[in-house]
Amino acid sequence: MNIDVSLENEIAVLRIEGRLWEEGDSIELDRMIDEALARGCTGFVTDLTGVPIMNSSGLGSLIAAMKKIRSRSGEMALTGVNDRLDHLFRITRLYTVFKTFDDVDAAVENLHA
Repeated sequence: MNIDVSLENEIAVLRIEGRLWEEGDSIELDRMIDEALARGCTGFVTDLTGVPIMNSSGLGSLIAAMKKIRSRSGEMALTGVNDRLDHLFRITRLYTVFKTFDDVDAAVENLHA
């Protein structure tokens, strides 16, 4: 898994590529979020376009990230949710927890509002 981070004002865009399902992935995602929070980011867009598959560990990583961000009065949105990931979010009912958008621009716009 690879994470590319770009910062737009107070919004961090995290572009993830590869499978999201190992413990090390969670550690890396957590580190990236800590760095962005330290820089004053309050909004996070996690782009999953490059994630073909995810398991329960990956879901746990996203939930932990969201909790950390919310505990610092931030917000997190997801983009690039493919059919396979959408199915996973639906069977776990996590689509009720995460805000999802068609693309990064729409998510950023929503977080700026």
